[in-house]
Amino acid sequence: MPLIDMSIEERGYEPASIALAVRTVGSCPAACHRPDARILFGIGVLAVVPDPDGGSRFAADAMCLSEGESAVDLLEWLEPQIPSHDGAIVTYSNWGSVPRRLIALADPTLHPNIVKAAADTSGRWRDMPRGHTWHIRQARAMHMPCLCRPNTPVDECDAAMPTYLLPNPVTTAAELIGEAIAGWQCWARMFGDFDDPLHPAQSALRALDRWRADQHTAR
Repeated sequence: MPLIDMSIEERGYEPASIALAVRTVGSCPAACHRPDARILFGIGVLAVVPDPDGGSRFAADAMCLSEGESAVDLLEWLEPQIPSHDGAIVTYSNWGSVPRRLIALADPTLHPNIVKAAADTSGRWRDMPRGHTWHIRQARAMHMPCLCRPNTPVDECDAAMPTYLLPNPVTTAAELIGEAIAGWQCWARMFGDFDDPLHPAQSALRALDRWRADQHTAR
């Protein structure tokens, strides 16, 4: 992927959009036979919907793995949140391309919205490279140790992931929502000058600030 993707700005601002942030951990080298050698254990979502009066409404949520769950559960949670046709989808790198990772993990039959949208990186999906997001910081996650017995064949190592070794799900969920918001802000700030109050992207950014202030006050 190039350092800067000029097509992201050329495709313009979309009033309806969602931003995703993911958290992964590295696993043992023997897990390289899996579709994605890193373990996906959390997804954060910011949804932006235009109001009939011209404003914007926001909603944020996140899911992290609990005992007995796997990445399949995360994808089942995400699938209904991906609009089937309209709206931009915004992501940025987490040890690799997020849409590429989701395609590797998703089942086209069970997760058709994810697969279809993630394959459209020249259309709906704005997968921002590091040149756009160098200033965004993502929380670090420790590698998952290999718990297989010695001399286990590579294709039999299942990269076991006991949830007690994963980061705290409550803290991680809050971080992922913050990272999804940061990614959406980075994308929206590409459109309109900061002193152009009439541009829909600038209006939505101000609305986001008000929404976040209201969320903080309500706590």
